Amino acid sequence: MNGLVLGASGLCGGGFLRHAQEAPQFSKVYAILRRELPFPATDKVVAIAEKDNSQWSTLITDEMHPQVLFTALATTRAAAGGLDKQYKIDHDLNIQLAQTAKEKGCETIVLVSSAGAHPDSRFGYMKMKGEIERDIIALNFKHTIILRPGPLLGERKNSKQSGFGGNLTAALGTRLYRSRFQSWLGYPVYGDEVGKVGVHLALNPSGKDKVQFVSSKDILDISGSLGKITT
Repeated sequence: MNGLVLGASGLCGGGFLRHAQEAPQFSKVYAILRRELPFPATDKVVAIAEKDNSQWSTLITDEMHPQVLFTALATTRAAAGGLDKQYKIDHDLNIQLAQTAKEKGCETIVLVSSAGAHPDSRFGYMKMKGEIERDIIALNFKHTIILRPGPLLGERKNSKQSGFGGNLTAALGTRLYRSRFQSWLGYPVYGDEVGKVGVHLALNPSGKDKVQFVSSKDILDISGSLGKITT
C-alpha cells in the first residue's frame, strides 16, 4: 500500500509522514512539497520538491497510486498575503489534489481541518475550513477522516505560519496542555499527535461511518492510548 502526504513541512503533515513511514502497511510514502523535507526520512519515503504548486496534480501518477491521502496542506493569511490567496491554497489546491488522487485509485483521505469549522460560519477562517470539509466529502472517497484539532502546538520555523490564534494561543496552549483546564482553550494538541492519530485511523477505518469527524479531545484520547502504529 502507498501513501501520499501533502503539507509534510508543517506540524501535522510532518506528523503524518513520520508515523506513516513507521507503519509496516505502507510500502512507499510519497510527499509533495515546495522544498526539501526539514527532517530525515526512511528509505520508503519519496519526497518530491516542486516550488510551483500548480504542477502538483501532474506529480500524482498512476505509478504512485496512493491508496491513502494525508493532507495537512495549508497556509496562513499572513504568509499567503490575504484571505483570497489563502483560499486558493487551503481550499482550491486541496480539492484539486484530492480529486486527482481519487482518480488514481485513492480510497481513503485524512484531512486536517480545525475545531469550529463550518461552511456557514461568520468567521472567514472557520468558513473556509468548513467549505474544505464540505467539498472533500463531496468527492465521495470510500473513507473520509476529518481531524478537527484545537490550537496546534509544536515548534514552527516561521512566525508567519503560526496559524489561527497566533503565537499567544500556542503559548497558552502549552501551559494548559493535558491539564484539567485544557477545555478552556479547546483542547490544545501537538501536531505530531494529530499525525499519529490520522495514520492510525487511516489504517483502522470505522466500519460504520463513511465520514468520520475527530475532535481535538478525541485526538488527545486516541493519541494517549497508542504506542507505535501496528497492524
